[in-house]
Amino acid sequence: GTITGLVCGKRAKADPKDGSYSTVGGVRFHPIGKGGGGRERMTGEEVVALLRRSKVHIDFGPHPGMDRLPREAALAGCIVLTNREGAANYDEDVPLPPEFKFGTFDVDAICALLKDCCRRRSSENNEHLVEKMRLYREWIGGQERRMVACVDRLVDRIVTRCFFVKK
Repeated sequence: GTITGLVCGKRAKADPKDGSYSTVGGVRFHPIGKGGGGRERMTGEEVVALLRRSKVHIDFGPHPGMDRLPREAALAGCIVLTNREGAANYDEDVPLPPEFKFGTFDVDAICALLKDCCRRRSSENNEHLVEKMRLYREWIGGQERRMVACVDRLVDRIVTRCFFVKK
């Protein structure tokens, strides 16, 4: 089938001649940012609009913690691809399916998956990828509940230790 898709990420190289973003094999890459190479900040509304138009979000950054942008991309309907740097290496922090995480920068494997995501997402036969991302989106939806439970446990421990432990 025809491959047409918009892929977004933190950085993309703009064509120095006309400022457009690269298109390879029917897949157009767009940075999450404005101006040459996406170096200017976008408003929150512009980011959401870009994510909603995109089929795939790529984040091969350092992942110092649970990054917000991959979660927002997933909620906007994107397939999220990451490396295994930092927190993205741990399923507790970024529980994406293993085939959506890359331990090495294998260009051929990444390109093949991008084409598959764009091909499937442009056809009626995308249930396989949608199902895999559904589980990640459900996990994102439960984060607030898990955080409240974690804070409640911490407060219980502090209160118990400070006021009920005999010295």
